[in-house]
Amino acid sequence: MVREELRAEGADGGGYSDFFVREALSAALDDLSEVFTIRDVVTFTTVAGKNTYDLSVEIGTEMFTILRVTYDGHRIRSKQLDEYLDAKLLETGPVKHWFLWGNHLTLIGKVEGDKEVKLWVTRAPAVLDKPTSVPETPRYADRALVEYAVAMCYLESKDYERSNYHNRLYLNQKDSILRRAVPQGHKDSLPKMSESYAGPFRPTRGFIRTDTNPGG
Repeated sequence: MVREELRAEGADGGGYSDFFVREALSAALDDLSEVFTIRDVVTFTTVAGKNTYDLSVEIGTEMFTILRVTYDGHRIRSKQLDEYLDAKLLETGPVKHWFLWGNHLTLIGKVEGDKEVKLWVTRAPAVLDKPTSVPETPRYADRALVEYAVAMCYLESKDYERSNYHNRLYLNQKDSILRRAVPQGHKDSLPKMSESYAGPFRPTRGFIRTDTNPGG
């Protein structure tokens, strides 16, 4: 689609390497992650006596927010920094809490081996690092990805007028994606326009007659 767009503008679409086009598309995904995060469920298995795990290794991509964590099927709660630092006996008793510092998740309690830890997270879309890679964004975001990549290609060739034109198209598409990306729960709480219609008020005079008996 990127190369077809370039040819439609009269340029040679073959003038840019597959690597450059994939890098441009990955940059577009990174920019769109501001308004469109990927909601995912990831799991990993514990090692006996190991309390801290590097999520960049366990998940394999950049994570934004942890929404929920379960250990061996039971939900565990998060601890804040001060609570974690003030706590004692962090590696004894049942696992009931977790603490996040950077990309490192620490399970608080006695960790047993071969227990499943499940995390509900929001994360960035995966980068397109192979020719067969497919964007994780929905189809309605394809146009935005293409416009961004085309703008980057023209910027590389110093065709600033065309680059700016396609960048404006990209920003319009990003605006549309932002409106679609509102979570359903938020949409349900937004005010809705009433279906009832109130008719117009009758016109009234701008003054009040005080002399009700002018003849007598």
